[in-house]
Parts: sequence; structure tokens; C-alpha cells
Amino acid sequence: MKVAQVPLAQAVGHILLHHQAGPDGRKALKKGQRLTPADISLLQELGREQVFVAILDHDDLDENEAARRLGQAMLSHGLAASSATTGRVNLIATINGLLKVNVENLLTFNDIPGITLATLPANTTVQPKTMVGTLKIIPYGVPQTSVAAAEARAIDSQLVTVKPFVVSRAVLITTGSAEAREKVVEGFTPALRDRLAGYNTELIAGPYVPEDEAEIGEALQWALGSGAQMILIAGETSIMDEDDITPRAIKAVGGEITHYGMPVEPGNLMLLAYRGNVPIVGAPGCAKSKSYNVVDMVLPRLAAGERLTRRDLVALGHGGLLK
Repeated sequence: MKVAQVPLAQAVGHILLHHQAGPDGRKALKKGQRLTPADISLLQELGREQVFVAILDHDDLDENEAARRLGQAMLSHGLAASSATTGRVNLIATINGLLKVNVENLLTFNDIPGITLATLPANTTVQPKTMVGTLKIIPYGVPQTSVAAAEARAIDSQLVTVKPFVVSRAVLITTGSAEAREKVVEGFTPALRDRLAGYNTELIAGPYVPEDEAEIGEALQWALGSGAQMILIAGETSIMDEDDITPRAIKAVGGEITHYGMPVEPGNLMLLAYRGNVPIVGAPGCAKSKSYNVVDMVLPRLAAGERLTRRDLVALGHGGLLK
């Protein structure tokens, strides 16, 4: 594509580069439209003799066709594309799920001149009709080779996807003294139930047990035997060390500690472990709050079936200062 100022007689069929105002200052012709003989007559009436236009090369795709093709290349389960308008296509979630963005490949995609994609942050929880990304072709036309390269990057890397939530049943074990039972249970249960409901996960209120390794171990065995796909443990006191009572109980029933001590505030005292494929979350005190905190960064990923590593959790430090 090239930009040129041409006499009106040579402008027919080319793309108007700028808005054209009438005598009243209002828009008479809109930028981006292909000029017709009628448009040329109007420009002559407005006293124009020349006009700036975009002239597409023979191998260029216009902005809407380029955007349409790239929007189609990004389609996957859980994702739809709007129609192309002014070189823009919006990506829309069609399911309740977790937005995944291949961040490294997004950089290479956006490095192609004239083609841009802006997304919500990776691991955002989305609902149907949520706009998760917007693709914009910057010039009025781009080479077909550029579009083909962008299509390949979008398809090969699954650039943007929405993962469905697959964990349908979670169990909450609460711990503490007899005196604190009501406060602990009523503090954690509603907040965690509401969160998990947003991920299509039902929260089952499990046993309340003393802060005792054997008692917590028995509660874990009960939860595992009940078919729990995720287990949360919340107590009168947060886990204070990787060798604290709750981590010891988890290891005693065959669980493995993935990581304790998150680089997130609020939520430093969170623990994640696994017993087989079942994640076990040691919830910090901030899980009682409805405000966004570490559990909102971790639980949706677990509900989408992701097996998080220590590195995944350590990486939460970038953006982990939440207050």
C-alpha cells in the first residue's frame, strides 16, 4: 500500500485517507471508504482539486478482509469472532472459562507490521460475551504474505483460547479450636463457595477438625474418598511454615508439596500440594475476603484442570502486589 495525493479524476476506486468536511464543518465523506464517481462530484462541489488516498498494491488485502481472515484463524472452542469493521475484529468468549494467551507468540504476532492484537491478561476468568481480544489492521491494506504469516502464528500456537472449567466438586476442610469453629466456618465457607461457583465448581463443606496432624489426615482421606476433585484447607491460623501441622498431614497421606509461600500480597501464606491429580490448597486468611487476592489467581487455573508447578506459582510475583 502507498499513500499519494492525486487529482480527483485519478482517485476513483482508491481509499480516502482522511475525513472530508463540508461547509458546515460536519463530515461529508468518511475516511476509509473507496471513492466512487458520486464521491468525486461531491469533492468537486467542496472545492477540492486533489485528495490523499491509499492505493493498494496488487498483492494487498484490504483491512476488513485481512481482519476477517485473522479472526477466523483464531477461532477455537469457546471463542467466536465478530464481523470485520474498519479493519477490526473482536474475539468474544462463548463459554464460562479461563482465558489463555500464548504471550511469547503474541509478541511475534504483533511484530508483524500493520497487524495488532490486544488481549485481556492471560488467566483472566471470562463469561460468555466477554470481549477477550481485539484485532486491528492499522493501514487500509496489508500484504497477503503478512496476513499468511500472522495466520500461521495464530493457528500453530493457539494464540488465544478459552479453557472450560472442568472441576465440578471441591471439598473444604476447616481447622481450629472448638471455640473458633463458628467464626472459621462462617468466615471461609461463603467467600470460597461464591468464588468456586463462578468456575462451575460446587463447594462441599467438609469436616471441622482440630489443628492436629492425625485429625487433618483423616479429614483428607475422607475428602479423597468422597470424590473431591479439589480440596481446600482453611484454619483458625494460617499455615506458618512448610513443616507446619497441615503440610505434615498432607505428606502423611501421600501428598506432595508443590510450593508454600506465594510472592503475592495479600496471600503470602498460601500452600499448594497434590495428592495424585487432586490439588490441595492451604488457604490463607485473605480467602475470607471478597476482595481480589491470591486465591483468585490460583483457583481458576486449578478449576480449569491446570496442574500448577512451583515455577507457575513463583511467577505470580510479577503483578503480585495487589494492594
